[in-house]
Amino acid sequence: MRTTRILTPLAVAIAAGAALAAPMAASAETPSPSTSPHAPASLSDVQARATAAAGRQADALTAEITRITADTHLSDDDRTKALAILNDDLAGIHTLQSDISAAATVKQVRDDVRTAASSYRVREVALPEVRWAARADAVTTTVLPRLQAEQTKLESALAKHSDKSTTALTDALNDLGTQISTVQSDANGLATTALSLSPATVAADEQTLAHVRDQVKAVDTAIHQANQDAKTVRTGLR
Repeated sequence: MRTTRILTPLAVAIAAGAALAAPMAASAETPSPSTSPHAPASLSDVQARATAAAGRQADALTAEITRITADTHLSDDDRTKALAILNDDLAGIHTLQSDISAAATVKQVRDDVRTAASSYRVREVALPEVRWAARADAVTTTVLPRLQAEQTKLESALAKHSDKSTTALTDALNDLGTQISTVQSDANGLATTALSLSPATVAADEQTLAHVRDQVKAVDTAIHQANQDAKTVRTGLR
């Protein structure tokens, strides 16, 4: 089990237990004086909320496992790493659900959730990191070769139709090359970096998560600009 993942929804659900257990509205014009608006949550209520929150995490992981398994762009090595991360977290959450179900007191449920809060961060780390790795592999295996082929084709076409060559087209073609170089550089090793993230590394430095996210965004921005450059050249050659 990877350490320091946080199931934030669980902690929030449990912390709000007493408030959620209070009546949502008065049930009669003259409420019973014996009914407390701040009655403590029952064990069954706390267990139900904690189990439901854990279930949502499990469902998200299960869906991601299906997507990663079917993703043809991921390398075999990256797929193996991604699935290990997801399945490890899923096993941990199933254990948490069993612990919650077996708890004898509200305090025990809350303690179980606090323990999970020091062991899991599904939505903040696990899901993003495997998706970023999948995107990086897709760029490397599919997007980058397509852009490089497009660059070669457009360079040849512009050379054959020098009468259509303008400063704007030349600049667009040059920028296409620049954007391709940026994509190639930023995507290199990105999947490995993404999959090396863990709750421990993120807890030690939250910027590690932001750094990978920003690098993925930079790659996508460069791809978008490269596509725009290619479109400019194609349009000018018509």
